[in-house]
Amino acid sequence: MLRARDLPALPVAAGGRLIGALHESDLMALVAVADAPAAARESRVGQVARPFGLVVTEDHPVAAVAEFFRGSPDPMVAVVAADGRYLGLLLRRDVLAAIAGEPLAPPVAGLATPFGVHLTTGAIRSGAGDLALVGTGVSLLVISVLANGMLYGIGRLLQHLFPVPPGTAIPPLGQEEQLALGLVVYGLQVAGFLLLLRLSPLSGVHAAEHMVVHAIEEGEDLTPEKVRAMPRVHPRCGTNLMALLILLLIAQEFFSGVSKMDEASRAFALFVLMLIVIVTWRRLGAGLQRWVTTKRPSARQLGQAITVGQRLLEQIRAHPGARASMARRIWNTGFVQVLAGFVALSLLVDPVAPVVGRLWSQISGAP
Repeated sequence: MLRARDLPALPVAAGGRLIGALHESDLMALVAVADAPAAARESRVGQVARPFGLVVTEDHPVAAVAEFFRGSPDPMVAVVAADGRYLGLLLRRDVLAAIAGEPLAPPVAGLATPFGVHLTTGAIRSGAGDLALVGTGVSLLVISVLANGMLYGIGRLLQHLFPVPPGTAIPPLGQEEQLALGLVVYGLQVAGFLLLLRLSPLSGVHAAEHMVVHAIEEGEDLTPEKVRAMPRVHPRCGTNLMALLILLLIAQEFFSGVSKMDEASRAFALFVLMLIVIVTWRRLGAGLQRWVTTKRPSARQLGQAITVGQRLLEQIRAHPGARASMARRIWNTGFVQVLAGFVALSLLVDPVAPVVGRLWSQISGAP
């Protein structure tokens, strides 16, 4: 973690309260013992962490922190709220940037659209406009419809290859069979959607967006070399929410299949399902990002994302400390526009779907 975050030490907290920091030298001390691997496995962070040299509240003067750094070898200062909640760290470079008038970038959110990257701090936005965001919702619904159509086509092909003889009595499915069939069909629908999403240009744009956001948050220069070295997985990606939704829907499907159990068994099954969801949804989200919703961006996709990131930083410098209302911040995230595009096209697709189904039946001769 020290290597990945490029920090001199890692803050250690419990229950939102700061305990101390784990330094590289603290880890190196474990190497000096006779059985270093065993010592590392048995030790816990709380046993090794040491207190911060300085802990300040968020309204503490920057000049006072600079004076502390001038007379102390400590690499960082902890920042807490008035009630003691841990808020973050101040490094020497952060203090120098503030004194030089180079404001630190606030947390950046983003979206991938068919027309390029959209980035925002909530108050400031850059890149793809509202129509492009609406187009993202449209494209996601198109991918979903194509995935369902692909599944339907595979089903029709299997019916053609393995026809059921006329007059054959098909026994009704039991509860377990219905549950298994429902999970299989749902899994195939999700798999088809993710496969088409992976093959679409959106996955490359999505990766470029993540890499630029990482570079901005790490304070790196937005050059192709620096940005391409950034990871494609981001902890605040909406894919994590999609993973949570997938797990919840699977859990709902499974739980509806065991609804005839007694009350104690249902309660235990619900507990196990929720435990599985809580433990796995972030891991599933990271896996989906790595293998499905992002792929190595092209030079053009990366260049466009870098340009959007540079424009965002220019606006941040021009409007330091910019604020916006909650409604404006929600609008700037782009999710409202994406949802509008998705819903608008779905309202158009619903009346057309039965007509297409009847036309297909006439062409194929199927009921």
